[in-house]
Amino acid sequence: MAHFSFTNNTLSKSGYLKGLVQIMLFQSMRNAKKSIRLLADYFSVLPSQLFFFSAGRMSVYALLKSLKLKQTDEVIVAGYTCVVLTNAVKFANCRLKYVDIEKQNLNINPALLLNAVSESTKVIIVPHNFGIPFEHIKELKEKFPSVIIVEDAAHCFGSTTSDGQLCGTIGDVSFFSLEYSKPLTTGLGGIMIINNKDLLPNFTEYYKQLKVMKGADIFRMICTLGVYNLMFSKKTNFFQVNGERVLRKLNLLYRTSQKEIDGEIPEQYPTKLNPKLSCFLPNQLKDIQGSNEQKKKIVSEYDNAFSHFKNISCSGSASQVLVRYPIVFNEKVDFSTISAIKSEAASKGYHFGQWFNDVVHPKGSYRYDYSEGSCPVGEFVSERMINLPVNANYPLTKNELEEVISLFEKHGIN
Repeated sequence: MAHFSFTNNTLSKSGYLKGLVQIMLFQSMRNAKKSIRLLADYFSVLPSQLFFFSAGRMSVYALLKSLKLKQTDEVIVAGYTCVVLTNAVKFANCRLKYVDIEKQNLNINPALLLNAVSESTKVIIVPHNFGIPFEHIKELKEKFPSVIIVEDAAHCFGSTTSDGQLCGTIGDVSFFSLEYSKPLTTGLGGIMIINNKDLLPNFTEYYKQLKVMKGADIFRMICTLGVYNLMFSKKTNFFQVNGERVLRKLNLLYRTSQKEIDGEIPEQYPTKLNPKLSCFLPNQLKDIQGSNEQKKKIVSEYDNAFSHFKNISCSGSASQVLVRYPIVFNEKVDFSTISAIKSEAASKGYHFGQWFNDVVHPKGSYRYDYSEGSCPVGEFVSERMINLPVNANYPLTKNELEEVISLFEKHGIN
């Protein structure tokens, strides 16, 4: 049994097959241009402000290089993020400064952030973690007009701030991930939007010099996306598990390399998205409003289901389009109880999501410029975090949600 699916959040099985047919019919370039048009319309920007990359973190690297930053220049990130982002800063030879998050919304603490900015700060990367909007970008831009504000929208597609601004359109720059588990997917990939048109000439010039990712990795991505997509079933995980096993044996399972997780720059970094992968985007984008409404409905059901628990905090809101529903156990719940809940849940086919299991996720990866204890809230949350899927294609049934609630209650969560 596999009750949870954290991949293909908006890509349906039919959408994957349609994309595959488009690739075989040599329609890749047409779909790449169509995807750009659909995205430009969605975000109300010009097509010339949109750029496709082989991964979201590559777009960050490209931005930093186009800004021609020095080794003494500083980039600020949240003390609750992913190693591929912090390594992109490392590869660009910039210094990193971490700022702790707020427990109630899992985003960077605005008061700490305002105090952290120095004369060396050239870029601030603010995440919309899990799809929860960071609400203070306008304030940052007003106070630090010379600092480039980058929205990390890797978890986000469709959320709006309390004053109605669409995430991805507020900062000077924004980037999105198209990895398997993100709101939209092409297997792997990324989108960057340059909102500040003063940055466009240098960035466009840098982008033109980049090559398109080629080779066996593209075939691996398509195969891996297919296994995650076509072979997922709530009734049995036999086909998906064995599909992954076959791909692994044939060296066709695509994952982020251990080399990159360990802080070494991989080959083909940075590169443009291969047009073949863009064939999976148009069907997701055409149905995005319906998918996002379905996700809001799922979050609303979670909010209602978990509202009576006092020993957990849930940072979601039905007004936001989340990619996962984050649950944090408070200090009254000991680690043995959390472990027991995870273990029993897994035995029943409920494998909770692990984002983020460290200040620099995943645990054991390279923590560039991070000092232990400097982000205590991020460290606390990462030790006590689980998440539930917000998957438009595979929402939890009423019985499945009741089983999760019963499991919490059985282990004394109240």
